[in-house]
Amino acid sequence: MVAAVAVLAGAVGGCGTGEKARREAEMAALVKQVEDLKKGQAQLGQEVGRLSGELKALDAQAAFLVGETKAQAQERDQLKSALQQQDTALRSLRSALDETNQKVAALAVPAPAPTRPTAPTSKDSSPEKLYATAMTSFRADEHGQAVLEFTELIDKFPRHPLASSAQYWIGEAYYRQRDFNQALVEFQKVPDLYPQSQTVPEALLKVGMCYRALHDVPHARETWEQVVRAHPKSDAATQARALLASLGPAGRNPR
Repeated sequence: MVAAVAVLAGAVGGCGTGEKARREAEMAALVKQVEDLKKGQAQLGQEVGRLSGELKALDAQAAFLVGETKAQAQERDQLKSALQQQDTALRSLRSALDETNQKVAALAVPAPAPTRPTAPTSKDSSPEKLYATAMTSFRADEHGQAVLEFTELIDKFPRHPLASSAQYWIGEAYYRQRDFNQALVEFQKVPDLYPQSQTVPEALLKVGMCYRALHDVPHARETWEQVVRAHPKSDAATQARALLASLGPAGRNPR
């Protein structure tokens, strides 16, 4: 975050005093919005972990009973519903955080000098525009088109801060299409190609989910344990702990 603010401060340094003040105010507001979204995301992650733990406890209790009572079944359903709602809210927060990061990245592009006309440029070729277009396709469930657009961004701007996020969403597009083998390959590219990206914990979490979907429980467990060890304070680690708990002791497949 400090590095992002430093880049933004340098980008607006050449503008006039009034313009500089306005852009600095916009940046400050966006940075605060990012922090607020991260706090909300962390709280929801903790709630997801708590609900997952309660659900596992109820499952264990039910396993020792001859038959599951109607009250227990209802409570289990309520916990599952609450967990799904929290997961949906967490996804919404991630999407909002991603959009805010786009705005921050856009502010890093210096405005043209007002006294020197320049040749018109195509906005369609900017990384921010390509990213926004690809996200629009993704949210419209046009996953194949989104993959093409995210790939175009990476090909044209491989070192841009949005490249790692674009790679993550390529994996998510294949995951939504239930192509878990290809999704696993694409998610794994995030830590391989962008090891310093903040997207790495989420990508590794999804790598484990791909393994689980492919019925490779040992590799799923190994990947989630890696998330917890390498990124213990991340939201992805909170979810990884809940997923590990759902697997039960090592050596036993989940029910």
